[in-house]
Parts: sequence; C-alpha cells; structure tokens
Amino acid sequence: MVPPAPRRLILEAAGTVTASVRSPRISPREVAARLAPAVHWPGGLDTQSRSWRLMARTPDFDAWLIAWPKGGKVELHDHGTSTGAVSVISGALVEAVPWRDDAGRLTLVRHELQPGTTLGFGAGHVHDVTNESDEHALSLHVYSPALTSMTFYELTEDELAVRDVAWSADGSGEFEHGSEGQPVGAEAAAVP
Repeated sequence: MVPPAPRRLILEAAGTVTASVRSPRISPREVAARLAPAVHWPGGLDTQSRSWRLMARTPDFDAWLIAWPKGGKVELHDHGTSTGAVSVISGALVEAVPWRDDAGRLTLVRHELQPGTTLGFGAGHVHDVTNESDEHALSLHVYSPALTSMTFYELTEDELAVRDVAWSADGSGEFEHGSEGQPVGAEAAAVP
C-alpha cells in the first residue's frame, strides 16, 4: 500500500489550505485537477484487476487513485449524495451516461476521457466507466463529502432500474451491499 501523503501537502496540492485549514466549500473538480499531477502509485499500472488506493482524506473530501487494466470497468452507478470528479492521469477511459433522446428512448452516450481531462459531476450523476484501450489507465477520483454510498443500475426497456445499493459506514473503500450486508469485492463493486 502507498502511504498517504502528509495532510498539509495534500491540502496544498489541492489548493484548499486556508487560514483555518478547512475549506467550507470544496470543488471536487478543482481538487482533482490540482492533486492529480502530484500523486503517484508505483506498480499501479501493473495491476491485473481494477484496484484503488486512498490518497487523501480531509473533513471535506476523499481522493482515490484507481488503476484500470485493459477491460477494467465499473457498471452504471451513482455516488449517493457525494459530488465528484475524475481526473485521468494516464491511459484513456470511456464514460457512458444515460440519455433520453427526443423520441423518448434511453441510451448511453459515450465520452472518451484522455489524459489530463478532469470531469466534474453532481450528486446523483449516473455513469459507467471503462478502460477500452489496450493500455492500463490511472485516474484520480475525488468525492465531497467522502464517498459512503453508491447505487448500481441496469438499463432495461428504456428505464434505469436499481440493481443494488452499496454503502460504507466508515468510508474505507470496503462496501457492503443489498439487504444482506455482504461485503462487495473489488471486481463486484464500483468502489470508489
């Protein structure tokens, strides 16, 4: 595991250091864009499955570095009440977002996210993310407040249907799901 950087360095890189150290309003997009060039994960691009590491946690946000091997994917999901941002550090990712056309059909609209791209989104934003390239990808994900719940969806007959709900009481990246409270593994869940 990569040890987290000292809190002051993280806050300085993220541009959130103030006289009181705590910023009352955080822009995950701004934090991700500023923090992404400063984070590193030796060996992250050698992972065999989608993996993540907590890089920073403050009272206002958490930041996760995610390694995406070829074909790495997280299914349609939202981030509960958290606003968020994805900053692509290396490789490329594809985001697909549900969109209803003028005829009322629900489809997925795809956007390619190249290195250096930072995408911000509000609470309730539904998307999937995939590494469709032949190269590994690395991205930084920032959530404010810290990510503690996610809802997973499937697209059925022009409707988004809830497939599962996952939550983490402590924001550790280990999520439980459904009514049985079974742990969700790295491959089964879209954590973080």
